[in-house]
Amino acid sequence: MSENTPTGKHVDDSRIALSQVIFPRDTNEICLATAGVILKSIDIAASLTAGKHSGKKIVTASLDQMDFVNPAKLWELVTTRCFLTQTWHSSMEVEVNVEAENTRTGDQRLVAVGFLVFVALDDQTLMPTPVIPLLTKTPAEKLRAEEAEIRKEKRLAEQEQLGKGEATRIDPSDHPETVGRTMTTDDSNIHHNVFGGVILELIHQAGERAAFGHAKGPVISVRQDRMSFDQPAYIGEEVKAQAVVTRSWHTSIEVQVDATARDYKTNDQRLIASSYLVFVAQDSEGKPKPVPNFEPKTEKQQKRWEEAALRRSMRLSEEATKWH
Repeated sequence: MSENTPTGKHVDDSRIALSQVIFPRDTNEICLATAGVILKSIDIAASLTAGKHSGKKIVTASLDQMDFVNPAKLWELVTTRCFLTQTWHSSMEVEVNVEAENTRTGDQRLVAVGFLVFVALDDQTLMPTPVIPLLTKTPAEKLRAEEAEIRKEKRLAEQEQLGKGEATRIDPSDHPETVGRTMTTDDSNIHHNVFGGVILELIHQAGERAAFGHAKGPVISVRQDRMSFDQPAYIGEEVKAQAVVTRSWHTSIEVQVDATARDYKTNDQRLIASSYLVFVAQDSEGKPKPVPNFEPKTEKQQKRWEEAALRRSMRLSEEATKWH
């Protein structure tokens, strides 16, 4: 290592803040910003943070978890703030905090908080490449780094406990809600693959449709579980998100979403990501309202229903450690 090679970078060296206004096209029927729009902005800002730290090309590896605390509203200014919490060999975890501001009154509130993991790539081979360490100085920074290690362990444990979910993959017999379109260069990242935020937006659009159908009215996202981008999607392919309801509680609904990519030339279709989203039904005043009970009718629906209870218990167990 040369004398000029940095031994690490501090958290403050790669902080990013990205702002946008919520326009009518970004909202649902009760003028609240959709989660897909927020997530698309989150992925952009978080990827800039990871790229700024590593100085490398990067790709989104996973969304560790995302909690939607309050919805953003029409014409509000939404700011996404990102910073690194921990680095490993070739990967980096980024914490994201999203705030909304009413620019007329100055009122501010937290919209969403979560974590994403990115992998640095070599410029020539596009294979994972080492990143420099993250330097932590304050007790709060050191605590965030320790919590990042815990989240990494939980990711691995959850994968082992829940498996890949092959038995509950969505197929046409499930009659899913589907959102899809052909990817264009407008959807590409620097590697000319489909930008992760585009896939996240499609996933939430499909999930919201499924939850809306069950609630028979507007819903808002309150949670997205951990999700890995198992394979990339490419420009020119059809990316499709399919969603089904897995379980409901008093006012909330869990939805499973599978995202696939199809090559038009070969007609080959592959799974690129899968996740579970939680929505809360809203009345006309934007307050939670009861939803119908979801009753499984098939063996596959019963398995999803049972696994939903396990995921809910995992979410509740995280409540004590996700805020700091």
